Amino acid sequence: MKHSSRNLLMACLMLVAVPSARCGAQTVLTLEECREMALENNGQSKMAKEKVAAAEYDTKTAFANYLPKVSATAMYLHNSENINLASEDQRNTLSNMGTSLTSGIQTSLMSDPNFLSLYMSDATVKNTVNYMINKMSTADVAGTLNQMGQDFADDLTLDIQNVYVGAITVEEPIYVGGKIRAYNKVAAYAKELAETQLSGEDQKVLVTVDEAYWQIVSVANKLRLTDQYVELLQQMDKNVEIMKNEGVATASDQLSVRVKLNEAEMSQIKARNGLALSKMLLCQLCGMPLDSDIMLKDEMNENLDIPADEVTYTQEDLYEDRPELKSLQLAVNMYDLKSKIVRADYLPTVALMGNYLITNPSASDGFANDFHGMWNVGVVARIPVFHFGEGVNKYRKAKSDVILTQYQLDDAKGKVSLQVNQYEKKIAEADSRLEMALKNMENAEENLRIANIGFQEGVVESSLVLAAQTAWLKAHSEEIDARIDRIMATVYLRQATGQLK
Repeated sequence: MKHSSRNLLMACLMLVAVPSARCGAQTVLTLEECREMALENNGQSKMAKEKVAAAEYDTKTAFANYLPKVSATAMYLHNSENINLASEDQRNTLSNMGTSLTSGIQTSLMSDPNFLSLYMSDATVKNTVNYMINKMSTADVAGTLNQMGQDFADDLTLDIQNVYVGAITVEEPIYVGGKIRAYNKVAAYAKELAETQLSGEDQKVLVTVDEAYWQIVSVANKLRLTDQYVELLQQMDKNVEIMKNEGVATASDQLSVRVKLNEAEMSQIKARNGLALSKMLLCQLCGMPLDSDIMLKDEMNENLDIPADEVTYTQEDLYEDRPELKSLQLAVNMYDLKSKIVRADYLPTVALMGNYLITNPSASDGFANDFHGMWNVGVVARIPVFHFGEGVNKYRKAKSDVILTQYQLDDAKGKVSLQVNQYEKKIAEADSRLEMALKNMENAEENLRIANIGFQEGVVESSLVLAAQTAWLKAHSEEIDARIDRIMATVYLRQATGQLK
C-alpha cells in the first residue's frame, strides 16, 4: 500500500511540475545555477571584487614610481612697485649730469686765474676757448648727457609689476634605499591578498547557498513524506470507521486515529510553510524576487545521491588553498616588506633632476619685458644624519609586526588542521548515521507492513498501528536528515580545505 501510494503521489507531482516548467511559470534550478546567481548577487563578493580592481590600480601606481615624473608650474604675480637699483637722489644726479658737467667746465675755465693769466693773453687760445664754450652751448651737449644719464637711471629700474613664470620639471629617482622595489612587491601581494579574500567570500556564499538548497530539498522530501503519512492515517480512519460500524473497533480507536491525523495535517501545514520560507531565502540569496515560483532539480529525488568523490589534500595544499592561511602568509610577507620601507626612509636617496624655466621679465636679458627660457640639470642627494633613534625604533616596531603576524599564522594553521580533522570525523559519523537510518527505515517498513496486516485481520490494536506509522515517519525523516548531513559534511570539508568551488 505504501509503495503504490508513493508512486501515485510522485506521478501526480511530476504531472503538475513538468508542464509548469515548460510554460515558463515555474523555474527549475540546479545547484550550480543557484551558486552562480548567488555569487553574482552577493554584496560581500561584489565588494571583494572591487577591492581586487583597486589593488590592480595600486600595482600600476607602484610601477609608475620607476618612471620619471614630469610636472609643470605656472605663476603670475602683480607687484605694486618696481625695483629701483638707484635712489631718488642718484636718479636726479644721473638725469642732470650733462648740465652739471658743462656748467662745471664753463665755470672752471672762466674762473681759473692761472688759466686766464697763462692763456687768455694769447688771442688764438682765447678764441679757441670761446669757440668751445659756444659750441657746447649750441650743440646742447648738456641735454645729450642728461638724456644719457636719464636712460641709465631708467635701466637701473627693473619692471616687475607683471611677472610671468613657467617651469617644467623632470625628476628620475636613481636610488631610494630599495623603497620603490619594496612598494611594487607590497602592491603585488596586496592584489593577491584581495583575490584570496574574494575566494574566501565566494566560498562563504557557496556554503550558504548549499545549506539553503539542501534545506529546501530536505523540507520538500519531508513534506512528501508527511503527505504519505496523512494518506495512511486517512485510509486508517476510513478503515476504523468501517470496523466501528461493524462493532470490531471502538470510538476510542477512531478518536486516537483522528488525533494523529490532526497532528499530521498540522505538521503538513508547517512543512508547506517551511518550504515556502526556505525558497524565499534561496531566492533572496540568488537575487530573485521572493515570490518567484521555483523548483529545485533535486527536490523531486526520493533517494538523494551522495557524492562519491573523496576530498584529498596534503598539508602543503591545505596551507596554500585555505584563504585564511594564505591571507595571513601574504600579510607576513607584506609586513616584512613594510619594515624594509621604514628602513629605506633613513637611507641616502639620489635623484636626477632637470628643469626648463621661462620668465617674463627675462632673467637672462636684463629683465626685459619678454619671455626668455633656460634649462638646467642636476643631481639631488639626501643623506639622513641624526634623528635621535627615530628610525631604529620604527624599524624595530615594523619587525615586531612581522613576528606578531607570523605567530597568528602559526596559530591559525593549528586551528585549521583541527577543524579539518573534525570535519573528517563528521563525514565518518554521517556515514554511520546514514547506514543506521537505512536499517531503521527497513525495520520500520517491515514493522508497518506487519502491523497493517495484523490490524486488517483484527489481531493488532489500532494503537500499535499508529505507533508503527509514527516509527515509519520518524525513520524516513531521519534517513532524509542523514543524507543531507552527509552531503553537507562533504561541503564543509571542502570549505575547510579550501577546495570548495
